[in-house]
Amino acid sequence: MQDYETGENLSEEEDLNAMIILTEDDPSTFEETVKSNKWRDAMNKEIEAIERNKTWMLTTLPEGVKSIGVKWIFKTKLNENGEIDKCKARLVAKGYAQQYVIDYAEVYAPVARLDTIRLIIALAAQEGWSIFQLDVKSAFLHGELNEEVFVQ
Repeated sequence: MQDYETGENLSEEEDLNAMIILTEDDPSTFEETVKSNKWRDAMNKEIEAIERNKTWMLTTLPEGVKSIGVKWIFKTKLNENGEIDKCKARLVAKGYAQQYVIDYAEVYAPVARLDTIRLIIALAAQEGWSIFQLDVKSAFLHGELNEEVFVQ
């Protein structure tokens, strides 16, 4: 553990990983974040996407209905050289406060299975196709809900 605290005797790869961990300064509180223009800009982009996609509308909480809280998640995204690429802010529901059957009946996350990705890469290699990676912004905003959900 001493080596990791001082950085002595680390391999080049370990030294780079330690540097990335130490230089990553993602804010952990909202109060810390609003002091920074770059993080306020990231939050504004997230709110704009939510409003543009008409994800929610402002309303009064009906009597007897429980709301779900939300919180901000902040992450510094690095490029392939380990340099800061962008700051991302996401407004997420505090789903951990929900109870199965009472608040929800199923869970769905739009993710690709690893075997599907492998198949597509194998097909692309076989057919000589080009492969591009992309980041789907606000993918969760396109889910279909059959029930009303109230967030606070």
